[in-house]
Amino acid sequence: MTAVAAPAPPAGPPTLAALRNLSSSGSLARMPAFLAGIARDYGPVASWRMPGGRFWFVDEPALIDQILTANGYDLIKGRGLRRMRRLLGQGLVTSDEPLHLRQRRLVQPAFHRERVARYAETMIAAARRTADALADGTDVAVDAVMNRLTLRVAAATLFSADVDDDADAIGRALSNAMASFPSSMGVFAELYDLIPWNPATRRFRAARAELDTIVFRLIDERRRDGSDHGDLLSMLLATRDDEDGSAMPVELVRDETLTLLLAGHETTATALAWTWDALARNPEAEAKLHAELDAVLGDRDPVPADYPRLSYTHDVVAESMRLRPPAWVLGRRVIRPFKLGAWELEPGSMILTSQLVTHRNPRFWNEPDAFRPERWSNGETAALPRGAYFPFGGGNRVCVGESFAWTEAVLVLATLAQRLRMRPLDLSEVPLEPLVTLRPGRPIRMRVEGRRTAVSV
Repeated sequence: MTAVAAPAPPAGPPTLAALRNLSSSGSLARMPAFLAGIARDYGPVASWRMPGGRFWFVDEPALIDQILTANGYDLIKGRGLRRMRRLLGQGLVTSDEPLHLRQRRLVQPAFHRERVARYAETMIAAARRTADALADGTDVAVDAVMNRLTLRVAAATLFSADVDDDADAIGRALSNAMASFPSSMGVFAELYDLIPWNPATRRFRAARAELDTIVFRLIDERRRDGSDHGDLLSMLLATRDDEDGSAMPVELVRDETLTLLLAGHETTATALAWTWDALARNPEAEAKLHAELDAVLGDRDPVPADYPRLSYTHDVVAESMRLRPPAWVLGRRVIRPFKLGAWELEPGSMILTSQLVTHRNPRFWNEPDAFRPERWSNGETAALPRGAYFPFGGGNRVCVGESFAWTEAVLVLATLAQRLRMRPLDLSEVPLEPLVTLRPGRPIRMRVEGRRTAVSV
């Protein structure tokens, strides 16, 4: 029997156009529009040559699901997350197999359903504290407020720590490290890392040093304390190697602590900031949200048991993450011959997918650019194929804290929206700042308007 030859790679953009839009010169601002244009002009799968190997862009849910569920020894993290190792080391977000699997098994118990249910009380208390501090008529940058709130939650739940005094330093250092990310993707980025007087290198090193100071202090304080707090940090410090019984190296404890402290608040803060922006632009959705909160909660704050009853609140968050997914692009590098659909991908090939593009694919979404939370409960999304909506990734690389993030986003939004409204001060479109996460490109300025003068707790 004659073997059937694999089809030729599909069409894609010219190499020069791809270089102009994907090779960073200090900004990833062009990349979202470029990827959306590829999907529009070339269809579900496109391919093109780049220096160093062939690139593939996939906007087909079945193939996206195949990528997400691929063996970790066939596909590894793309260049973006591998470059993030400069900050996060070998934490869960950046590590590959076999370390990733070993660390994931260690960290997973901290995110079991029973633990997340206990964390929910801390989430609500932190949101209540934030609401109490937002006086009626105050003008705030809601993205900054959400960052401080979710940082407080991550530190308290995962590390039994209070980082309020460090919040400004953490936020500043994280923003500086994020700002250096696009330039770190350039062709000569590794060379620039070695040039100590390069401004981007100096800023990044200072940011990392500031974060290290805070994280190593948390670790040292826990070691001196010596007791088991039943949290993630206690698990990391108590673990022992199966072969020689040695403790986890302090550098790896640092990597996981920093990864989960930052990843555990950055994505949820970004999702909530975009959610407030969407509600401010869609008063009908805001009214439905308030109606559900009044019906379910009455004049009280939520409790953890309310989470499954807040279905429209959940749909608001789901729709916000469809339109403005915090994790907006995903890259994988092929390290062994990999069959993607009908095509054979060679080692060295780079695969890109984008939540920001696929979540608006008109083949799967009615009114794809409209903010319509009701689509999640009226049957529209019931037949969605796997891979059409993947804000937390999927497969063996699905975000370990997905249930934590959903619980936090829904209960924080419910607690705050029960007590107050956020009125926009600027209704011009908020630009995107595509970095590691899809941050707002300017502060989302809003005016606090009290909604409940008395809420029982």
